[in-house]
Amino acid sequence: MSGNVDKVNRNKARTGFSDETGPWYILDNAGTIMPPVTDSVSTSLFRIQATIDEPVNLAALQEALEATARRFPYFTLELRRGFFWYYLEPFTAGLRVEEDTQSPSQDFNINKRGTCLFRVRAKERRIACEFSHCITDGTGGLRFLKNLLVEYFRLRGTVSEAGSDPDIYRLDEAPDHEESEDAYNRYFTDEYPAPDPLPRAFHMPSAQLPRHRYRVTTGIIPLEPALAKAKELGASLTELLAAVYMDALQSIWLASPAKSAKRRPHLAVEVPVNMRKFYPTRSNRNFSLFVLATQDMRLGPRGFPEIVSRMHHQLRYEIDERTIAQQISRNVSGVRNIFVRLVPLAVKDLFARLLFSSMGEDLLSGFVSNLGVVTMPKELEPRIERFEFIPAPGVGNKTSGSVLSWRGMLYFSFGSLAKSHEMERLCLTRLRRLGLPVKVECNFPD
Repeated sequence: MSGNVDKVNRNKARTGFSDETGPWYILDNAGTIMPPVTDSVSTSLFRIQATIDEPVNLAALQEALEATARRFPYFTLELRRGFFWYYLEPFTAGLRVEEDTQSPSQDFNINKRGTCLFRVRAKERRIACEFSHCITDGTGGLRFLKNLLVEYFRLRGTVSEAGSDPDIYRLDEAPDHEESEDAYNRYFTDEYPAPDPLPRAFHMPSAQLPRHRYRVTTGIIPLEPALAKAKELGASLTELLAAVYMDALQSIWLASPAKSAKRRPHLAVEVPVNMRKFYPTRSNRNFSLFVLATQDMRLGPRGFPEIVSRMHHQLRYEIDERTIAQQISRNVSGVRNIFVRLVPLAVKDLFARLLFSSMGEDLLSGFVSNLGVVTMPKELEPRIERFEFIPAPGVGNKTSGSVLSWRGMLYFSFGSLAKSHEMERLCLTRLRRLGLPVKVECNFPD
């Protein structure tokens, strides 16, 4: 990238501004689609939560929240509507720890005036953070929770040093400007054509749960045997779990009425990719893109070993820097287009909803997102029993999975708006058939 292009991109990547009215932010490239396509059910909220070794002290957690939120000013925001674009202003009403409920990520609307774009909830021994994809992705959300926990335990008398963990910040230091950058804009290039169009994908045929009810089913699996099984099958852990999801999709498709299945013979599993692995940035805003592994059921069903092999090769083929750059180019060029910029927001909203349907949820059957191994300062490890990562609810795909690992255990959590438990049942049964011990928990087991 030439020096002039890099300078232009860095300027366009800036999200934080200040004028006579005070500080304000623009949405990053991924966040711009969220306001017109979310409501109080499809909230855009993903959740990362920790279960600790004591009942949560609400006073200490409240104090820790206030300190941590000051260090993450680019999260402590509310959505505002302009004539051409949405923008973000500091949330000044004061953050409060909320009591957790049985359904996560529900009863929340980012478009409601006076709503902060993340919230912290607690109950018994659980501390949960729920973030709108307007402001961050899983990596940024995890960094916030890690800092919140370190500050909470510091206030509770557990001495904690971050050591070499770059995710733990000094809360009394001002944030680096790069933490709030729109890294998509920073690494934009117009050298590549847009990706080829994709066919509409099969969606699980299930009625929806009652409004504001979101089921979470978590399979808890020892990490080492899971890694060994993935290696035995010639795949990474993420590839294995995505293959398990694809295998379940195949079973559901085969059991579907012939007419509806024939209309959508393409199965598509989306796997988010943390772009920070390709492009250096300290950004805590969104910086993930997605690759799709597909299967055309017109070619007939496939055995599980073949599904694993295809998943391995498809993801390796798709997770390529130049292929990824195509997505950045397509997504950013639309926002930079002067004609798009001059379209009133009301019209943009209409087209955004159509775009999200035709080029978003309509192209995938569901997703599996792996946040990886969570680390914390050594002296805090015994204080934290577990972490879990729960996907944002989606009406179109209904059931998707999120994964993370902590202290030798793998937590595979399905978030579902579907009445049917079939996706969760098939995935967890397949893991058991692979010889892995799986403990299952569910917030709505009926």
